[in-house]
Amino acid sequence: MEPDFDAPDYSLRYEKEVRSNALVVHCRGGFSLVNHALLDRIVADVKSAPERMIVLNLGGIRFMDSVGVGSLAAILKHTMANGLDLVLVSNDIVDQVLSAASLNQVLRTARSLEEALRKAAP
Repeated sequence: MEPDFDAPDYSLRYEKEVRSNALVVHCRGGFSLVNHALLDRIVADVKSAPERMIVLNLGGIRFMDSVGVGSLAAILKHTMANGLDLVLVSNDIVDQVLSAASLNQVLRTARSLEEALRKAAP
């Protein structure tokens, strides 16, 4: 069997930064079961963050499955329970998954990091 060079890259890369008094978590690749250990780390990072504003930059996500949705739900539950402000930077793929999971009704989204930071600002 020949390798499929057109197959999507499901690996996940993420990095954190504090910007405009918000924790910004930049994610690229697959938000999925394949990366459950990294997703758990992202959830833990959000839960332990001292910042009151969280921006989850999912603009670089190319694939998301139910495990990724579950991670988003855990982050949303934590932020709501603790009075934190959460905004997602989204893209078409993420928007479709959020809509299918009905999370688009409860999550605030933006199309750019700058827009998300404005929405998260006090």
